[in-house]
Amino acid sequence: MKPGSRERYARIETLARALARSGRYRGYLEIESILASRGLPEARKVFANRWSQAEVDRLCLVARSFPQSHDRAA
Repeated sequence: MKPGSRERYARIETLARALARSGRYRGYLEIESILASRGLPEARKVFANRWSQAEVDRLCLVARSFPQSHDRAA
């Protein structure tokens, strides 16, 4: 693994979770595409892990099911 790769992957995971919690996305595939289009091609490697896929899908589902709990900060 290249130096700094772990930190970059962690940053991508953090961004993915934030996008999922926004309630604007349906699942990891959509978020993976967005991150890749933002110049983060490593998103594909992050989402090669089924646990990461499931976690982001779950966060998306919760955020979309309970949008009022996420609007309080706005």
